[in-house]
Amino acid sequence: MKNCFLILLLIISLHGFSQKINGRVTYIVSVEPLSEKKIDSITKSSKLKNLKMNSWMKSVLKNTPDVYAFLEFNNQESIYYVEDKMQNDGKSILNMNRTYAGGDNKYYKNSNTKEFYHESDVFGELSLIDLTKKKWKITQESKVIGGYVCYKAIDLSYKNNSTFAWFTPQIPVNFGPKAWADLPGLILEIQLKRRKIIATKIVLNPKNKIIINKPTKGKRVSVEEAKKRYSSFWKSIQKQ
Repeated sequence: MKNCFLILLLIISLHGFSQKINGRVTYIVSVEPLSEKKIDSITKSSKLKNLKMNSWMKSVLKNTPDVYAFLEFNNQESIYYVEDKMQNDGKSILNMNRTYAGGDNKYYKNSNTKEFYHESDVFGELSLIDLTKKKWKITQESKVIGGYVCYKAIDLSYKNNSTFAWFTPQIPVNFGPKAWADLPGLILEIQLKRRKIIATKIVLNPKNKIIINKPTKGKRVSVEEAKKRYSSFWKSIQKQ
């Protein structure tokens, strides 16, 4: 029965992929605030020697207002990005939720060329960092989001099956927010333990055709190299 369900989803998506489509999704990204006890625990475990840095980290961990993000797509490619930080809440302090949502990075995927990477300057220079393709377990559990029937898929890269995506075969593109993609339908919601990315507005085939501006500036970096860079970057922060 399960195999029949997956085959049906595949047939629906393959049929839809033959149709020309473009659109724009607005997501709201939210996070459950940390408790004072948890914040104290994190700052202590980080072993920051500078009291000023310690105070700064506490302020950052407390600053997590909701942010908006956008996914623009056509049959072949998509780009995901977060709203400009100056349009957010006007605060100069770092918004950790905005950072989680993607910050100033741009996430690009091309189904034809198999390109899947994000543009980032977190290491002090602009880089194009490759993204790892997700492994999914699709279930028959469903719900309606924005008028579209969505099915639940489990992200197998997370322990204890703690992260889910809700995708709709009614919009037959294999895109989604950030690095979540490659399902037989557009991803409209991501659920993690404390965080959510939920579609609040879906516009298909607007009068003004959406143009995807592919990020091309910066050095191409593998996943392994990016992890090594990030580790060195964080160690340098701790020494300040």
